[in-house]
Amino acid sequence: MPTKRKRIYQNADNLPATMVEEEVCPALHTAAGLKLQRPDAYAGVVQGLVEGTALTTLRKKYKVSPNTVAVIRAREKDVISACKPVLRGLIGYAAQSALETFICRLEDGKIPDGVLPIAVGILVDKHRQAEGEPTQVIEVKRTATLDQVKKELDSMKAAEVIDISEDKGEIRERMIPNPCPGKGDAGKPVKELYLEDPTL
Repeated sequence: MPTKRKRIYQNADNLPATMVEEEVCPALHTAAGLKLQRPDAYAGVVQGLVEGTALTTLRKKYKVSPNTVAVIRAREKDVISACKPVLRGLIGYAAQSALETFICRLEDGKIPDGVLPIAVGILVDKHRQAEGEPTQVIEVKRTATLDQVKKELDSMKAAEVIDISEDKGEIRERMIPNPCPGKGDAGKPVKELYLEDPTL
């Protein structure tokens, strides 16, 4: 009902908190309790984070909550970052050793035929990645109408024709190597015209 009394408006910014942080936020006590009660589990979670183990695997293996894993990862970030270079070195050594073993088995014919295509695809992809090349190529196809083709042909006909003859350059001879060495001759000679003016 209408009233003449002055109304008091309050918003959430002016109201005091009714709970303390220790009762709500798990980051203030979860990891500390695990460190005191089960130090082996705490160290195992840290080791798992260094090795890149999945968080769900760590939760199930050490029977801890997601909040506990998140708190440990935040508290031990310096230790985790310091151990990662050593882990990268071990991974590099393991990869090189596995690759050498694969090459030895490949030369001995011990790789099954069904595994070879998969292994070749993985090796080619990793080689391209190591060389900085793109691991996948996206092909973009365009369709041209008949009018666009006619327009392009007309523009080619209207272009200036440049006469290239021997008096504007020098004919040089070079050898194209044989793509199959040991079969036939070493190559075949090819004559090429080298222009004095590179714009011609």
